[in-house]
Amino acid sequence: MSARLAWFLFSVVVSAVVAQDVLVTVEQGVLRGSVVISKLGTPYAAFRGVPYATPPLGDLRFQAPQPAASWSGVRDALEEGSACTQVPLPDFPTARDPGDEDCLVLNLYVPLNTTEPPPVYVWMPGGGYFVGSGTIAQYGPDLLIEEGIAAVTVNYRLGALGFLSTEDEVIPGNAGLKDQVMALRWLQQNVAAFGADPEKVTVGGESAGGSSAAHHLISPSSAGLFRSVTIESGESVSPYGVTSVAREKAFRLGQVLGFSTNDSRELLDFLRTQDAHELVAHDADVQTEAERLSMNTMVFLPVVEPDLEGAFMTDRPANNLRAGRFNKVPVLEGATSGEGAVLLGPPLKPAYLEDAALLQQLSDHFVEAVSTLVHLPTSAQREQAALQLRDFYFGHENITLDDAQALVDMTSDIFFVEPADSAVRIIANHSDAGPLYYYQFDYRGSELGNSTYGTPHASDAQLLWLRPDESPPDANTTFGLLRSNLVRLWSNFIKYGTPSPEGEPIVWTPFNNADLNYLHITDTFTMEQNVNQERMDFWHQNIPVY
Repeated sequence: MSARLAWFLFSVVVSAVVAQDVLVTVEQGVLRGSVVISKLGTPYAAFRGVPYATPPLGDLRFQAPQPAASWSGVRDALEEGSACTQVPLPDFPTARDPGDEDCLVLNLYVPLNTTEPPPVYVWMPGGGYFVGSGTIAQYGPDLLIEEGIAAVTVNYRLGALGFLSTEDEVIPGNAGLKDQVMALRWLQQNVAAFGADPEKVTVGGESAGGSSAAHHLISPSSAGLFRSVTIESGESVSPYGVTSVAREKAFRLGQVLGFSTNDSRELLDFLRTQDAHELVAHDADVQTEAERLSMNTMVFLPVVEPDLEGAFMTDRPANNLRAGRFNKVPVLEGATSGEGAVLLGPPLKPAYLEDAALLQQLSDHFVEAVSTLVHLPTSAQREQAALQLRDFYFGHENITLDDAQALVDMTSDIFFVEPADSAVRIIANHSDAGPLYYYQFDYRGSELGNSTYGTPHASDAQLLWLRPDESPPDANTTFGLLRSNLVRLWSNFIKYGTPSPEGEPIVWTPFNNADLNYLHITDTFTMEQNVNQERMDFWHQNIPVY
């Protein structure tokens, strides 16, 4: 059945049952969803807690996901499923649920007022690969629905359950990323039944979700499952995009839980006997002293796998990008101006920007703390790079509270800004790459929180989704107009592969290495060149991405 015919039949059926339940048949059986009226008065069909894989329980713990099982009768998709197992962070709406291992579900929202099958935006939630979920408490689809876009949010395994690896065939790793691939495959097989277009899928995300989207741009496992990518405040070439000490961390976790071995199979057997919440509760205990000193809070992360069947990633992302081994699709990518502050204070880290003693400790152990974050192949190179970083950002002996802005800039650049800048430059070197749309989000209004040191981490993503406690944007206000424009630009990209199709008043030209052009988003939208030029020149000349 064609996507257009499926959309027509779906629309006819749903139009007769507004305010009632709606049934859709997928490969596994019949789902019961509901028809919802958005905050802007637009009807859409909502299917919540839809299983896209078999629950990863028992012998499936740490393994690649398996296809969802079929069911008999009608399965309700009226409530969100559980988040994946995590240690809750009450300050984050996506991380308040401690979760469960039975969590491989997605939420799907389809507009009912379109004249043709809507394109699909698949969102991978952020959370440092250790917390997060696709809950409507953070990711309400109203603004995307208004633009005629079907929105999907995906839960995937987190922490040790999603990213522990023994770097061999026993626990190769990347289970959480493989979950995402399974979700994308499920959508290719089933999204037409909901009236949406499987040939117009965009995958995106923020923070770890942005890093995930960048991984999908590269992974052969994801090829053909989407036609464009949005990467916000995250990157596969970031220090948290790949870990190089996965095996050590896996065995350290066993020791923390009371089991010492050097054998991967023995470790797997032991970890399968442990409570799921215990497995994700000891990240700090697994870190070394130098790792605790660093700004990195993320322990179990994506890993370069052995070259085995089903591997998601078998080489470092930067190597794949340089060699042209990536999916040649349109990319929209960028970062905020104050990303690093999220790693310098509660709830993720102690209050570095307010505590002189903490800064003195960092100052005294700067090389040990920062060298672990630098993407160079040898410890000697990393230590030398840490000394260069100290001189460039601080230029004097002690780091004090007077250096708060420099510390935020350095942390932003290490984790977010330089990785994004390097990635777009490498991609643009390939003549067969899709168009790149690069941006910096730099709006400093109070609506997004404290912007003393720059626009907060991943705050641009907040504008795309409408929380239950928010009202629709008021275009008569500066922030409301900004939000409406940003949603429209992203929606254009999802629909057409460009944020500036014919008739769009905001001109966003593609990035190239001759002009280094990017869209500077404040309370206006302005094309500029060479974002953070002095800082990026320092990185590209002295610490090239590895």
